[in-house]
Amino acid sequence: MQEGLHLTVGTLGSVLLSAAAGALVAMPVTSRLVGTFGSARLTRITTGLLCVAVPLPALAWSALTLALFLFVYGAAAGAMDIAMNTQAVAVEASAGRRVMVGFHALFSFGGMTGAMIGSIAIRISLGPSRHLAFVAAMMAALAAIVCGMLIPDQCDRRRGSPSIRDLVLPLIGLGTISFCILLGEGAMADWSAVYLNQLAGLAVAPFGYAVFSLTMAMGRLGGDWFHEHLGPSSTVRWGSGLAATGLAGALCFGTTATTLIGFAIVGCGFSAIFPIVCSVAGRRTHNRPQAGVSAVAMTGYLGFLVGPPAIGFLAQAYSLRLALGLVATLSGLTCLLAGILRVGSETISMDVGV
Repeated sequence: MQEGLHLTVGTLGSVLLSAAAGALVAMPVTSRLVGTFGSARLTRITTGLLCVAVPLPALAWSALTLALFLFVYGAAAGAMDIAMNTQAVAVEASAGRRVMVGFHALFSFGGMTGAMIGSIAIRISLGPSRHLAFVAAMMAALAAIVCGMLIPDQCDRRRGSPSIRDLVLPLIGLGTISFCILLGEGAMADWSAVYLNQLAGLAVAPFGYAVFSLTMAMGRLGGDWFHEHLGPSSTVRWGSGLAATGLAGALCFGTTATTLIGFAIVGCGFSAIFPIVCSVAGRRTHNRPQAGVSAVAMTGYLGFLVGPPAIGFLAQAYSLRLALGLVATLSGLTCLLAGILRVGSETISMDVGV
């Protein structure tokens, strides 16, 4: 797309921000719509919108139209994120057991599958328009099968609106944890390869994010077991402590092997934290799970966006090794804050609008 539209790196970076802008605009709007129409209906609608939005960027004929199409894509993805996570809170309540982390495991494997499809598309010289149209068709076919399985939920039209205090105060700590962890995920996504390139060369560079992503996905497969048996507070405390220790060790020892091992440990440590925060937030907001999910998702997404440039500024001023220490520090802060997940979150309430 960059080559076809003759975009400079700077222009491309600015254009890509429009997807994030679309998500941030759509998330609070979707939270209100979910309260009116229910998460099942909104999940179906936003899934359909995402299927339509995926091929749009390939149709762009200028930087401006690419930014517009990416804004639409980001809005659809952000809206679906709120709707489906709210539905997941309802499913978890209906099942009477922890399942949220497992859902996010499928998100991780979906991302890895998408990357593999993109790699295949490059190998067989499939252009962006046909590639994205194929992906959208796959998504639509799968959505047509599974969207009918969603759980109907009640709407909030008969309920009084909770006060700002009722909604915000229970979520300040959860939002802080979400911000810290997704800032770390964003930093690992954008800077792990750069760090390994400086340390060991270009051939090794991609393996940093690869091991991080793999251990995160694998950790999420077992995350619900730890959530169920240890509780949210202990699971988040051990996970964030593990991530802080793994990254600190990688940065201190500074060899290729210890760095890869450390990045793998960070992925495992991070794996269950954000899904657990979404689950707890959805149960804390006075029968308005969409408000809790939206709040922690937006603060987390903000951290994901802020993290990479913050690491870049610190690396420019000092060094990349020292800059990545910020991720270890924020992981340590999450470990200290984990106790706030204990209050009112040890049981799965059935009263979440199901």
